[in-house]
Amino acid sequence: MLTIATAVPAAHAQNTVGTIIQIQGSANIVRNGATIAAVQNMPIMLHDTISTQPNSSLTIGLVDNSSLQLGGSSTITIDASVMVNGVGAPSKVGLLGGDLHSVIVGAMRGSSTTFEVHTPNAVGAVRGTTWDTHYDTDDHKESKGCRQTTRVDVEDGTVQVCNAASPPECKDVHQGKRTWVRCGAFWEGGVNLGAYALGIGLAAGAGVGIAAAAGGFNGGGSNPPPPHKGTPSE
Repeated sequence: MLTIATAVPAAHAQNTVGTIIQIQGSANIVRNGATIAAVQNMPIMLHDTISTQPNSSLTIGLVDNSSLQLGGSSTITIDASVMVNGVGAPSKVGLLGGDLHSVIVGAMRGSSTTFEVHTPNAVGAVRGTTWDTHYDTDDHKESKGCRQTTRVDVEDGTVQVCNAASPPECKDVHQGKRTWVRCGAFWEGGVNLGAYALGIGLAAGAGVGIAAAAGGFNGGGSNPPPPHKGTPSE
């Protein structure tokens, strides 16, 4: 695990982790207990909570052209940060609801840095470049009352996804693949897989479901659906 520099100037610099480079519609930032309107070129700080309104979007520019884009009705928290080439960058982001499009390139993908997206029931750790994370608490068809759904679509590279069990069960999700983590059960294409091993010996009750191939999620097609369109019909 990376350690934070103890020098005061470095610690102060690390409090800034990015900048709003695009905003459409309305968004708010909760910072030190105060709610402020998000605007273009506003710095994003460690421990900020950023929320978008319906039909809005916001993009945070990070070091080395990495970025985080929130869809409409989405909320993230900046939970931890590291120094990357002398610049503060988020290392742990919490997605409390909605959609987050992560593009992690350059030094943020280096072996000495980590970037994770946490939802209440899953963790996605960067090993790739571009992926979408969705979290909701809706009651989906055939979900048997479960109200915790995380979905990860990998557009480029590989993302390691883990459930929230102790110890967690993890799986690498590759380009063009989709993963569901739904409460404590496997899901693949909307089908409850129970204790399927999926070829990696996962224990019963683990919560990561891996789609068999791109386009296999809804019975056809060659590509995953575009990001920020909500959950699939389940």
